Amino acid sequence: MTQQQATTWTPPAPRPERRTAKIGRIVFWVLVVLAAALLCTTIAIPVVTIQPYTEQSPTMENTVHPGDQMFVVTGSGIRRGDVVVLRVPRRVSGTNDSFVKRVIGLPGDHVACCDARGRVTVNGKPLTEAYLYPGNRASAVKFSVTLRRGQIWVMGDRRNISLDSRKWGPVPESGVLGRVAAVQRGSSLIALRTPQAFVSAGLAPADTRPDFYVRLVVAALASVAALLILTLFGTGRFISRRRRARREEAERARREAARRLVEPMWGVHRVPPGAPGPGDAS
Repeated sequence: MTQQQATTWTPPAPRPERRTAKIGRIVFWVLVVLAAALLCTTIAIPVVTIQPYTEQSPTMENTVHPGDQMFVVTGSGIRRGDVVVLRVPRRVSGTNDSFVKRVIGLPGDHVACCDARGRVTVNGKPLTEAYLYPGNRASAVKFSVTLRRGQIWVMGDRRNISLDSRKWGPVPESGVLGRVAAVQRGSSLIALRTPQAFVSAGLAPADTRPDFYVRLVVAALASVAALLILTLFGTGRFISRRRRARREEAERARREAARRLVEPMWGVHRVPPGAPGPGDAS
């Protein structure tokens, strides 16, 4: 047998990685990135848009008590009925402190008190203010004001002791620092919605804004669950690949040992050491 006729033994070529495995890895990492991005977004939105404040005054009882932690949404529009944190010009209020008040009227509104039943009216529509501190009436002071552009009318819920627009007059809308979206009192978290008085009078829509933050919480929990599941799945796949790689390495070592035992050499098979040759006597 000539060298050209000899069949040269070569180890089997490694199997190409299956296309489905590559696609599976791509999908896995895409899902990881999407879940992580969703989690970061749900955390970033409240961090960027919500500022904490602590109420010191009793003038917004029983909606906000002294010592309550308030979560104030900044950079959003305000509606009639919203509880807001605002600064009133020092020349008007005599202080640079911020105040917590309820928005009664917006620019262009006519705000007055009191009608025949002792109620505040906005554009002629009376308010049934169930949020007032028990025993307080709408106002002991009469007023009738048409708000100009950039002006709002604010009042405290505890009207008997509240210092508000009844003394200051209209205040600048630009002084509003943000809307109080929720109040933490002890271990309770209370979401503030537009009072029914304003919704029933057609002065504000039904408030679904707190639902946005509920959806954020749900999305954050879902993204955390997805990341945990993906982590467990990825860990399992990693362990499985390591085991498969060890098995393949052992198989390659076995094949290499077999190749060394029997190897074509110029058309003649190499005989393992110690084995009898063809010319030896039996």
